[in-house]
Amino acid sequence: MRPSRPALAATLVPAVALGLAACSSPDDAPETPETSAATDAAGGECSPETLPTLTEGTLTVAAGEPYEPWYVGEPTSGEGFESALVYAVASELGYAEEDVEWVTVTFEQIISPAIKPFDIAAYQTTITEERAEAVDFSSPYLTSRQGVIVADEGDFAGASTLADLEGARVGVTASQTSLDAAEAAWGDAVEIVPFNAAGDGMTALSSGTIDAMVMDVDQGVAASTVYFPDTQVIGTLPATGEPEQLGLVLDKDSELTDCVSQAVEALEADGTLAELRTEWLKSDDVPELS
Repeated sequence: MRPSRPALAATLVPAVALGLAACSSPDDAPETPETSAATDAAGGECSPETLPTLTEGTLTVAAGEPYEPWYVGEPTSGEGFESALVYAVASELGYAEEDVEWVTVTFEQIISPAIKPFDIAAYQTTITEERAEAVDFSSPYLTSRQGVIVADEGDFAGASTLADLEGARVGVTASQTSLDAAEAAWGDAVEIVPFNAAGDGMTALSSGTIDAMVMDVDQGVAASTVYFPDTQVIGTLPATGEPEQLGLVLDKDSELTDCVSQAVEALEADGTLAELRTEWLKSDDVPELS
């Protein structure tokens, strides 16, 4: 991260940062929450004066350990996709930057049914029916794709199609979307190698243990440009099943959910989300492999 970017040779980033991505299997179909007009659950305006936040007049936001492209530096910086997103949502709701308070949480705290120490959480959390039984989600702010990463000096550096990768050893993160997407794309034409965390797979790719790694393309772009500069994203896999979408997380049946969803939808409608995706995720031009 720019002020305090971890050493690229260290494996802490793969194990901690990349391993925390909240992807899910396509079997967990996304379910977009319904939103109301510009009112909260009690029928009042969506404003700091009426929203029942943990601290009156303050929007408490949860995040994990910051890493690119989601957070550049500390979450308070406003840099990185989710940091910028939070401040845009807060502004839409009427909160000034100084009215946003950040807390650090684990991913388990976010998706558990326990009472939350935050109003909203921005932690790359995939919307699934199972999780929606324990927490509320805002309207989605990002639809993700699965990217394919290869080593710059590897045997498959020149690959540009799915067929070019036949016979490769392809890393995936076990029990996540990358596994299902890779199986659907190649079947038995590649050897799929599961890893507990995406960072472990990226380390294996850099060392030549595997030939390619499949992971969230936005995370992959950051991994290949910031943490593992000896790799490159060559494309995305064809979509399978329901689209994987990320949403802000709130306490179950939160009175804030409708207003937060409305804010996200307004940012989508006026082009703000598209601008933030282009600025911070830098995956718009990554082609789909055929």
